[in-house]
Amino acid sequence: MSDEIDLTSPEVKAAIDAAVSEAVEGLKSKNTELLGKLKKAQKDSAIDPADLEAVERERDELRAKLSDATKAANKATKELEAATKRAAETEAAFNNTLRDSALTEALTKAGVTSPALLKAAKALHASGVEVVDDNGAKAVKAGDKALADFITEWAGSDEGKYFVTAPEANGGGAQGGHGRTTPTGDAGGDQAARTARAAELLKANSA
Repeated sequence: MSDEIDLTSPEVKAAIDAAVSEAVEGLKSKNTELLGKLKKAQKDSAIDPADLEAVERERDELRAKLSDATKAANKATKELEAATKRAAETEAAFNNTLRDSALTEALTKAGVTSPALLKAAKALHASGVEVVDDNGAKAVKAGDKALADFITEWAGSDEGKYFVTAPEANGGGAQGGHGRTTPTGDAGGDQAARTARAAELLKANSA
């Protein structure tokens, strides 16, 4: 009887297959067991208190910095809004002063010298006069015209003549018997009459 094993025999092949299968299954089972232990170890692993404290401290520092940055941003925004408002108010006041001064000058040069009539004329034209930017410089205009040109034209109109004070002329006959100045053109009447007429025109234009 021979001691050699016939590796080609069905029985031997079956035994080998069974052994290999058992070994593979064993390895699979061991791998699954090891993975379970690893997951459990990760789940049950404790965090170093020092590391946790460091992370929480960093978090709190970042929160504080964010809070400070937000407060600084809000303060800067409020200061900017206040500065913008002050600048706008300052510019508005300057424009009002510039407009009033230019209107007074233009009317005076056009012959509106009586304080009462000057005040009325300024009230009449105030809403139509504005300060505009003219190539980087401020200019006072009435509509699309330079203020001086507009007022000069207006002073020569039927409406404007009631506001213009006639210049005194040298020589006899220039003044009436009581030294009253006679207005130019056909305005007629003394200053009181012309002031009353100017007031009527002002009321009509503001209605």
